[in-house]
Amino acid sequence: MISFAEVTVKTGEDILQTIEAFIIARRWNSVVVTNAIGSVQDLQLATPVRNELPLKIVTTPCYGAAEILTFTGEIMSKERMDPQLMDVYPDRESPLFIHIHVACARPGGQVMGGGLWGGKAFRELRVFMLALSGKEMLPE
Repeated sequence: MISFAEVTVKTGEDILQTIEAFIIARRWNSVVVTNAIGSVQDLQLATPVRNELPLKIVTTPCYGAAEILTFTGEIMSKERMDPQLMDVYPDRESPLFIHIHVACARPGGQVMGGGLWGGKAFRELRVFMLALSGKEMLPE
């Protein structure tokens, strides 16, 4: 059975930390992030810097407030993540691999996007997720 959930990231809260705490509290280890709606600020966006493997990432700041256009991804226990991503993934402490891609609109209609490596909610961000059943839960 698939469970639908939503989490609200409040003004000034760290997006990734809020999502991580929500998932860990439920002991889920396989989640699909379907979208989000709201506003964000000071994002860090990651993209590949070259067209060859091994993967090399560069981060680009998206300073100030922006509106989320897309917000999709996957969350899983670190043991299940792609080993190639392990070398570039910045979070070494979390038991979860939070792999979310975003696009956001900035003043003047400028759109930026990439892998979400950091940022906060501006006004509020509602994140919608599907927890996949039949998967092992995170250890307590």
